[in-house]
Amino acid sequence: MLGRIPETQFDLRFRIGPIPVRVHPIFWLTGAIICWARYQADPPLLMMAVAAVFLSVLVHELGHATMTRLFGWPSEIVLGFFGGYATTARTSTGRNLAVLIAGPGAGFALAAVAFVAWRAVVGVENVSVRIIETLWFLWVINIAWSLLNLIPVLPLDGGQIAREIMVWFKPRRGEQWAMLLSAVIGAVTAAAGYFLLDQMFLAIFFGLFAYQNFAGWQMQRRGGWS
Repeated sequence: MLGRIPETQFDLRFRIGPIPVRVHPIFWLTGAIICWARYQADPPLLMMAVAAVFLSVLVHELGHATMTRLFGWPSEIVLGFFGGYATTARTSTGRNLAVLIAGPGAGFALAAVAFVAWRAVVGVENVSVRIIETLWFLWVINIAWSLLNLIPVLPLDGGQIAREIMVWFKPRRGEQWAMLLSAVIGAVTAAAGYFLLDQMFLAIFFGLFAYQNFAGWQMQRRGGWS
């Protein structure tokens, strides 16, 4: 999500069927940062929450990768700083949109499973409180992560969906419009995160995206990119 993630000798590598997966060590650190404020007082629960973050991001990217392979393209999943990506190929607008939507779709599906499991164990005797809390967290984080990714800000899925549609309507100017839209919505989201939600991370996250897209929009207007 934030550019190519370099390889290291400490990467965790495995496969899910034909799809190779690589997890950069920074992923575990950022997962701990996400969960720290809520679970720092309970180390075992903190580890379970980080595992829930791992599963959530993996399933999201698996949605992209699986749809990519259904169209006959190879795909690899890489997890790193605050997320990850699944490699793909851009062809027709319809196929590109299907691949992009598959990620949040997989996240919502996992959220539904987590919610059903959470409801099933709440109030049941001999079920660990940590398991109940982890299932609740898994439900919440998948809803939040999927909705976050659908915000129309590049390079998030929502921004790429908006770009595909704009380029389809206006092949010569669609990329510029998508960057400008991303810059505006990114700035608004960053301001809302800081002033309304008191979420510094959200403000920094979308503020960075807003700056990158505005700079890209200016560069394209000046003809700096071919």
